[in-house]
Amino acid sequence: MTDNRPPQDIPLSQDDLTSRIAHMQAMLDDLREQLTESQRLATIGTIAAVIAHEFNNLLTPIVSYSQYALQSAESNKPDAELIKKALSKAFQSSTKAGRICTSMLGLARGESSFGQVEVQKLVEETLLVLARDPQKDGIALRVQVQPGATVYGDHVQLEQVLLNLLINARQAMLGRGGSITIRANRTDDGELRLQVVDTGPGIPEKYLTRIFEPFFTTKGTATRKGETKGTGLGLAICKEIVEHHNGRIEVTSEVGKGTTFSLYLPTANTAAPAAPATPAAA
Repeated sequence: MTDNRPPQDIPLSQDDLTSRIAHMQAMLDDLREQLTESQRLATIGTIAAVIAHEFNNLLTPIVSYSQYALQSAESNKPDAELIKKALSKAFQSSTKAGRICTSMLGLARGESSFGQVEVQKLVEETLLVLARDPQKDGIALRVQVQPGATVYGDHVQLEQVLLNLLINARQAMLGRGGSITIRANRTDDGELRLQVVDTGPGIPEKYLTRIFEPFFTTKGTATRKGETKGTGLGLAICKEIVEHHNGRIEVTSEVGKGTTFSLYLPTANTAAPAAPATPAAA
């Protein structure tokens, strides 16, 4: 007669249990890393339409001024000053386009390494990836960075955090105007405080304790032209990245007046955290 009784559970040894836990942890870390990379690319995708529009704006003067220079050069009496001015204008636009591409590709590749990060450079490259001047949308931009400010961290990951915060501020203020202020200064505790302050509609108090939760979003399903709806992962991953840098992120907001996100990060002069190339949890 065949015995159809289920086999008795065989107890795992301590070594087997430890091995399984280590394997599951490795799988979890791999999934978290993939999620962070996916969110970085999704962030770029969110502003793809804006970047494409700005590139068109940059290419138009390049083409026009190049034509002026060619027409003058091929005429019976070439105008050296006109040619010089036209080529200078074309060069300025093409240089800006190249810088946008370089910054955007650096963020997309996600090449990760920890070291000293110049905050002024971090802000400048993030604004290049953002591409569109906020003033074109009626939003004043102010940058107030303490000279020489540096932090210890990963440039690409911190750029991802700052870009997410700026995109959120811009989206919240489209059609209503206002201002965005990027502020960075050292605190009395030796930390670097990096803030993104907007004068947008603000966040209701009941949401403030949840905005860093995975998949929580206040953007709903409606989309603006050229914009994607929120996934609810952007701020959650920002929080994980900042904490991975031995820092913290805080938010204050008042409905009708605006929102302030504050990042507190260790400066380059403080003890460097023992950090792997990618976040342990993101």
